[in-house]
Parts: sequence; structure tokens; C-alpha cells
Amino acid sequence: MAVLAADIENVSMIQLIAAPEKYNEKTIRVIGYMHLEFEGNALYLHREDFVRAIGRNSIWIDLTESQTKPSSNLNDSYVVVEGIFSSTRKGHFGAWPGSLQISKISSWVVNRSKRHPLKQ
Repeated sequence: MAVLAADIENVSMIQLIAAPEKYNEKTIRVIGYMHLEFEGNALYLHREDFVRAIGRNSIWIDLTESQTKPSSNLNDSYVVVEGIFSSTRKGHFGAWPGSLQISKISSWVVNRSKRHPLKQ
């Protein structure tokens, strides 16, 4: 069954980290800094959170085998992802506040000339 765009909830990393249970089993869209590594695929609030190893400011991301190789060119960059969030599945060794089963992933590109700080 295809998910309609109207059924996808836009959320921030801050919302997911602060209240993961609120988004449990919901289809969401979120922007963050993605780092992929063996047993450590995660989406971070900021690049600095990855660099400083602040794991609590991230969520685990589940990629299928068919998604892993194409997504590797987006490693260590900001991305927008869609998928089903789980507050009960917490990734490798339960180290994350929740996980996101990815259905769609793409680079987050900002056109700075058209960006407005209150419209995102």
C-alpha cells in the first residue's frame, strides 16, 4: 500500500529525540546529518553531534541491502528521509532513542536565495 504525501508527517530531529513515543509507527519525513557505518547507521541533529559522538542527538536508521549502496554517496551529508519511525526498536544494542525504517532518502539541498527562516 502506497503512502500518500498527506499521510507523511514532517517532524524535526528535536521532536523525535524529545518525544519518540509520539511518533511510534507513524510515517514521517525528517532532515538530519546522516552517517553510515557498520553497526552505526544514524541520522544526527547536526554534523557536530556526529563529530563529538553525541549519540543521544541521533536516531538509528534502517536501510535495506538494496538501499545501502546507493545511499553511500550521501554518507556524511545532510539528507531528507521518509519512513516509518519506531520508538521501541532502538538500533544496535538499543543505543538510540528510536529507529527509522527508510522508504525514501535524498540529499538536502538548500537554495539560500529562496530560504526563509520561518518557512521550513
